[in-house]
Amino acid sequence: MLLNKARLDSLLKDSDFEVLIVGKPENAIYMTNFHPMGSRTIRDRLTYILYFKDEGITPIVLSPSIDVGHVRELSWIPQDNIVGYTEFPTGHDAGLITDKFGYISGVLREHGLDDAKIGIEASFLSSYLMEAFQKSLPKATLVDCSQILREARAVKSPEEIRRLRLAAEATEKGCRRMIELAAAGETEIRVASEAKAASMLAGAETIGFSAVGGGPRSARVHNNPRNIPVKPGEVFRFDYGALCDGYWGDLARSYVFGRKPTPEQQRIYDTVLKAQEAALEAVKPGVTAGEIHRKAVAAGRTVDPTLRREHVGHGVGLEVHEEPILRAGNDMIIEPGMVLCVEVGKYVPEVGGFQVEDTVVVTESGIEVLSSLPKTLALSS
Repeated sequence: MLLNKARLDSLLKDSDFEVLIVGKPENAIYMTNFHPMGSRTIRDRLTYILYFKDEGITPIVLSPSIDVGHVRELSWIPQDNIVGYTEFPTGHDAGLITDKFGYISGVLREHGLDDAKIGIEASFLSSYLMEAFQKSLPKATLVDCSQILREARAVKSPEEIRRLRLAAEATEKGCRRMIELAAAGETEIRVASEAKAASMLAGAETIGFSAVGGGPRSARVHNNPRNIPVKPGEVFRFDYGALCDGYWGDLARSYVFGRKPTPEQQRIYDTVLKAQEAALEAVKPGVTAGEIHRKAVAAGRTVDPTLRREHVGHGVGLEVHEEPILRAGNDMIIEPGMVLCVEVGKYVPEVGGFQVEDTVVVTESGIEVLSSLPKTLALSS
């Protein structure tokens, strides 16, 4: 099961909410185990979950009719509690819910919760959907519950960690192919294309992002690869992530091939590497996300006092950026079972982009690093 049920139940027990109405695709995947292609591409085709504070009430899933059989196959929730609704009524909709708002309000009314304080993803749902829920539940108090869900997802279940390991492996397979081709002077577009193929042959379902560039383009943080060869002596940078069973990989490096790096290239890279390694050393249970940021930036500034980083990493899971964000002022405590991408970058026009990023699992005593790519700036062809 993907859901860290004990953690979510504890958070919900400590809240004022009697029930959560969940619809954001990543949260629906998390709560049901159902990971459909459409959840990431058709963002308004939502699966809704009613998740109750009272653990004696089984969650209810309201799924688009085309997916209901698949949800029943994959979910831990009993089949009788998974019902289908029509996106577009046809007049031949026997056995399906044609008014999802009326159905949800009816279920809550049956449990005496139609006038309760209800958690809903107000920061995600459209104003149209929020108005429809409010209209169908006029006596209820609807309050955003996104933070509870973010906190629940911050500590991964064993199944989530298994999937994140697969994603890290597939991502690294692609990156190793990328390094091989870039060192040989192939074009950015071929480098990226063959990396994607290598990752998918290693088990990825798709590639989420592939920021690849050489020379000045390496300093464009979200650069799209072009049909331009990677040249000796220039900085080649990638920030790359494969998706496996719904979970993200995220790995970044910068290299110089064929020539010794210039003193300026090496100095900038040394700044980034020192900050990133200080961040890795700082990650352990009990510290705050903000403390990791402080130590990383302080270490980097011993090489370059101008280093500025808004964050030095983030949680990763069903989304690329999850809590905890390793930023100044974030008091969230690091816990065993969190999976983090620890990264530092500096991007200098006309010189290049310098970035080092690794995915780590937080253990009882420190971290397990899931990536193993070289961390030297210079690599031989």
